[in-house]
Amino acid sequence: MAVRYRWAILAVTIVAFMQTHLHRLGFAALIPIFVADLGLSYAAAGTIQTAYFWTYALAQVPVGLLTDRWGARRVMLVCTTLLTLGGLAFASSTTWVALLFSRMVVGLGAAAVWVPGMLLITQWFPVAERGRAAGLMSAGGGIGGTLGLILVPVLADALGWRVAYGLMAAPALLTLLLIATIIRTRPGVAATAPARRAAKGSFRRVLAVRAMWPLNINVIFSYGGYFSFITFLPSFLVRGLGLTQGQAGVVTGLVTAGTIVSWPLAGMLSDRLGRRRPVFLFSQFASLLALLVYALVAPHMGLVTVGVTSFMTGLLVGGLILPFVMVVDYVPRELAATAAGLTNGACFLGAMVLPIVLGRIVDVTGSFTAAFLVASAVQVVACVAALFVTEPSRDARAGL
Repeated sequence: MAVRYRWAILAVTIVAFMQTHLHRLGFAALIPIFVADLGLSYAAAGTIQTAYFWTYALAQVPVGLLTDRWGARRVMLVCTTLLTLGGLAFASSTTWVALLFSRMVVGLGAAAVWVPGMLLITQWFPVAERGRAAGLMSAGGGIGGTLGLILVPVLADALGWRVAYGLMAAPALLTLLLIATIIRTRPGVAATAPARRAAKGSFRRVLAVRAMWPLNINVIFSYGGYFSFITFLPSFLVRGLGLTQGQAGVVTGLVTAGTIVSWPLAGMLSDRLGRRRPVFLFSQFASLLALLVYALVAPHMGLVTVGVTSFMTGLLVGGLILPFVMVVDYVPRELAATAAGLTNGACFLGAMVLPIVLGRIVDVTGSFTAAFLVASAVQVVACVAALFVTEPSRDARAGL
C-alpha cells in the first residue's frame, strides 16, 4: 500500500510545485506590458518580480523548521492559501506599491512547497529513488513555468492582464483540495513530541555541516543568475529581436519546457550512477555557456535559431536540481526539511537582488547584452563554488 500511495503523494507535490512556477514566471511574460502601458522602468518591473523572492527566500528556514516539527500537510495548506489570496490581490492591484506588496504575499505562499515536498520524498521514497522523485517534482515547476510564460501573455492579449493573472487562482484552489485530501505523513515517521524535541536546535546543527557551505554559495549565484536571465529574456526577445509578446513567451517557455525533460532525467541518471556531483557539474558549466551564448550570439539569431537554443538550454541545465537532493543526504532525516529550507533560501538570495541590478543595467545602457554578461559573471562564481561541492558519503545517504 505504501509503495503505491507514495506516487499519489508525489503527484500532489508535482501539482503544487506547478503553482509556484506558474506565478513565479507568469509575471516575467507580462513585463513588456507593464513597461509600455504603466510607464514602468525595467528596474521597477524587475523589483516587482524580485518581491516574490524576498518573502520566498526569507521564509525558507522558518518553513523548514516548522515542517520538521509540525509536518508537511499543515504547512502546505496555510501557504497555498496565501498564494491564492496573493494572486487575486495582484490581479486587482492598481498601484506599484500594491503590486509589490501582493507579489510579496504570492512569494510567501509559494515558499512552502519544495521544502515540505522534499521531506515527503525522504519519508516515502528510498535513497536510491530520491533523485528521480525530486526530478519529477521539479518537472512540475517546469510545466508551471512553461504554462505561465506561454499562456499568460496569450490570455492577457485576449482578456487583459488582470483577468489572465486572476485565472491562475483556479488551479491553486484545486491544489488546496488535493493537499487536504491526499497529503499525509508516512506511518511510523509522524512528528511526535520526541521528534519535535529532537528538531529543536536543528538550524544550528545544520549550519555545523561543513559540506553545506560551498553548496549554498553555489546555489546563491547559480539560481540568481538563472532567474535574472529568465526574468528579462521575454523583454530581450521583444525589444532586441522584434518578436511579438506571444512569440517571446513561447521561446522563453522552451527553456522551462526543456527542464521538464532534463530535471527528471538528471535525477534518474544520478540515481543510476550512485553519484550526483558529475551530473551537477556538467549542468553548472552548461548554464554558464548558455548565458554567454545569449549575451554574445543570440542578438544575431532568428526566431527558429533562438527557439532551438532556448530548448537546448533547458535540456542541459537539469543537473542544477541535484544540490537540493544532495543537501538532504548530508543530514539525518529529522533535519531534512531544515536543511532543504536553508539551501532553498540560499537559492533565492541572488534572485532577490539581481533582477533589479539587471533591470537597472538595461535602463542605463539600453543593452540586454550587458545585463546578460553580468548574469554570466555571476555564473562564473557559481562554477567556482561548484568545484568545492562534495558527494554525500554512503553512510549519510543511507540515513545513518
